[in-house]
Amino acid sequence: MKIARHLFDSIVSIENLFFCWDQFKRGKKKRKDIQQFEVYLEDFIFALHEELIAGSYQHRPYKKFYVFDPKERHISKACVRDRLVHQMVYAALSKIFDPTFIAHSLSCRLGKGTHKGMVYLKQFLRKISQNGSKDCFSLKMDIQKFFDSVDHTILKELIQKRLKDTRAVALVDTIIDSFFCQEIEGRKVGLPLGNVTSQLFANIYLHELDLFVKETLKKKFYLRFCDDFLFLSNQRDELHALIPIIRLFLQEKLQLNLHPKKVILRKFHQGIDFVGYVLFPHHRTLRTHTKKRLKKRLKKKHTDYISGKISSGAMDQCLQSYLGILAHANQHEFSQVLKNAYWVRAK
Repeated sequence: MKIARHLFDSIVSIENLFFCWDQFKRGKKKRKDIQQFEVYLEDFIFALHEELIAGSYQHRPYKKFYVFDPKERHISKACVRDRLVHQMVYAALSKIFDPTFIAHSLSCRLGKGTHKGMVYLKQFLRKISQNGSKDCFSLKMDIQKFFDSVDHTILKELIQKRLKDTRAVALVDTIIDSFFCQEIEGRKVGLPLGNVTSQLFANIYLHELDLFVKETLKKKFYLRFCDDFLFLSNQRDELHALIPIIRLFLQEKLQLNLHPKKVILRKFHQGIDFVGYVLFPHHRTLRTHTKKRLKKRLKKKHTDYISGKISSGAMDQCLQSYLGILAHANQHEFSQVLKNAYWVRAK
């Protein structure tokens, strides 16, 4: 097992602070809080460096708000200063933990993602069904209120298995404890949806599930995207038998619960819903509610374009990004509808 020692000084060095700032601000330069921070960038960074070195750094309160995408989500947003610290810790921990994750852990990892998930899923289905000549079943499961349920004590213990630098551990613990949804028997529970570190913490936490599936259950045909995960098999009974096993493991080892309405066992020909797409034996579509959300967002962008809030170039860029998503599915007619409704001539 690779152990990380003497990490703190490299994380909080002035050079790394400026480097992580450049990484952090990409795509955000027009945001007011970023611009305000950059006006006094050197002062802020040197002051933050001194706090980190002295061990006096304290995380500030979060700004909380709701988004509807498509369901209501409670977002907690840290100030720029703290988000820069998140970026530094995320970059350092990713180098330690990402190489340990299984190949079929897909969420928020370089070279993975939704399209890679579809590639893996198609490969699995081809093998299991022997190119469509055999029955194939999928078991999809989802963890109930995952981010609200992550136990801080368990998460810290998992991180400390590989991170043996006392000051680096203290900094990571500060970020973890900067937010919680509730306390259960004196233990803090919950991660904020807005933090870049939360996605990495999620993968570290659920890596325990991945290891259980691969090393104890010996299941080859398994994929996970954050808290959604999928098993495939020729045998319906084999998959059905996994449900209580997975439920018990999550409860006993990670203090998590399966979502009672999102344990779905079905045949391949009924369509396998995963990472935003529904895969059938001979074609692939987008989820219905994904298409509705896409149309709603494009309509909003078009309204902004008509009112002069965004340029024709920005409108076209948005449309092209959505057409790119549709290009990975059999959605030619839907793509044409969007082109006819929202294509604009760039000026």
